[in-house]
Amino acid sequence: MFDGAADSLRGEAITLWHLAREKDELRCFLVEPPRGFWLGVERGHDLVLSETYPSLEPALVRAESLKAPLVADGWTDRDADGPVPRRIKP
Repeated sequence: MFDGAADSLRGEAITLWHLAREKDELRCFLVEPPRGFWLGVERGHDLVLSETYPSLEPALVRAESLKAPLVADGWTDRDADGPVPRRIKP
């Protein structure tokens, strides 16, 4: 799927998106622990969502499904650590 992408993520939190609204902020991050992928969402300093996935693809899909309604509700996108790898459909 992503050649070497999983190896470059191992053990480090990667910010997938960072949203803000007035005085509130949300940050979605991904970490690859020894088994699977950990997806988390923080509101300020509080962890408000914590889920694990056996592979990268479902974790990325879940992150996008969380972000879309927030953006539609007026949250604005802030810079993330970098682009999220995506599968290119032929």
